[in-house]
Amino acid sequence: MANLSSQRKASFEEEILTTAAGTALARFDARSVEQLKGYGFSMDEIYRFVAPRRTLARRLENNERLTLAETDAAQRILRIGELADRVFEDRKKAQSWLRKPSRALNGIVPLDLLISETGARLVEDELIRIEYGIYS
Repeated sequence: MANLSSQRKASFEEEILTTAAGTALARFDARSVEQLKGYGFSMDEIYRFVAPRRTLARRLENNERLTLAETDAAQRILRIGELADRVFEDRKKAQSWLRKPSRALNGIVPLDLLISETGARLVEDELIRIEYGIYS
């Protein structure tokens, strides 16, 4: 009996790990990039942050998924777009804020920081401060 219980527990733990890992490793379909446009990002910005124009065109044409690195970049932009929309409660205001130099970010345009996860975290932190009324 104890052996069967151990097997079930191990199987359950493996299933949870597999599901979590699968989610972490899930790659965007190239068509999912369209979702970024819905948050106000231009195709030029998507090409800049996610993948070059020809690469995305090829992936769309061949119905390919983005690489893990491209998916990470797309998810990063999506995460910041969603957060900015929530904080400003207005897509135009959110997109305007992302494109103007921020005094709290030493005069850097928040959008320019989305090139890396570290930069995106700085933008995310600033958006959270704005959301909670903590101005830096």
